[in-house]
Amino acid sequence: MMKKVLLKINHESELTYPSDGYVLGINDFSYLFEKSFSVDEIKKIKENNPDKLIFVSFNKIIFNDELCEYKKALKEVDELTVDGIIIGDIAALTYELNTNIILDQMHLNNSYYTINHYFNNGVSGVVLSNDITKDEISSIRENTKAILFKQVFGYTHLSTSNRFLITNYLKHFNICNKSFSYEICENNSNDYYKVIEDNFGTHILSSKPLNLLGYDIDVDYEIVDGYLINDIKDVLVAFYKNDVSKKEDIDKKYNADSGFISKETIYKVKNDEK
Repeated sequence: MMKKVLLKINHESELTYPSDGYVLGINDFSYLFEKSFSVDEIKKIKENNPDKLIFVSFNKIIFNDELCEYKKALKEVDELTVDGIIIGDIAALTYELNTNIILDQMHLNNSYYTINHYFNNGVSGVVLSNDITKDEISSIRENTKAILFKQVFGYTHLSTSNRFLITNYLKHFNICNKSFSYEICENNSNDYYKVIEDNFGTHILSSKPLNLLGYDIDVDYEIVDGYLINDIKDVLVAFYKNDVSKKEDIDKKYNADSGFISKETIYKVKNDEK
C-alpha cells in the first residue's frame, strides 16, 4: 500500500487542506485536539468528503463513571463506517466493534512483540511511539502485519497527569492569569516545554515540533499535527507532495527537529564496584 498522509484536524478550516484523510477528535473522549466534533458533525464531515479517509480518535483514558457514554459514542461512530477508530483505552476491544481499531498508547507501541499481541486480539493497527528510531520502525515493519501510523510533524507528547497541575500552581501562588497553554523550562537548560491543561488533567509536550520530512519511514500512514501551531497548510502540502526541498525552511520557521528518529537512546548502568 502506498503511504498516505493524514491531517489531524485542530481547526475546521483545515478540512479544506490537501491530504489523503483526517484524524478527528470526538467530544469528551479526545485530548490534545484544539477542535473536537460530535458524532453528527463527524457524520457530516464524512458525507462532505467522500474521497477522504476518516479516522476518529478516542485517545483519552476512560474512568468508570464515563464507560456508559464512552461505549455509546463508540457504537455510534462504529455505525458511521469510518476507516478507523483510534483508541487509547483497551476497554474498547471488548465492545465487538466492526470498524478497524487503531491502538494509540502514546509511548507504549515500540515493540513488535507487543504490537503483534494486540494484532492477534483484534487490533488492526497502531500509532507508533515517537521515542523510537527509523531502524526500529523498519524492524517492526518486517515483523508485523499490523497497519502502522506515525506522527511526522508537530509537537510530540511527553507526559500526562490526571492532576490539574496548572490550576493548583496558579491557586497556590495566587496568580489570576489564565491561558490556554503555558511553558516550563527544564533545569540547567534553555528548552521550554509546552504545558496544557484540559478536563482530563495536564499534558506536557516537546519543546520543539517534530519534522520528519525527507525521512523514508516504513509506515502506512503519516500524521501531520498542527496542535498549538497557527497554520500548517504549507507544511502539509510539503508532506503531501513529498517535497523534501522544504525541510530546511520548515525547520527554521518552526524551530523543528527530527526527534529520536535517528538518535538511539542508550542506557548505561552505573558501575559501583570499588
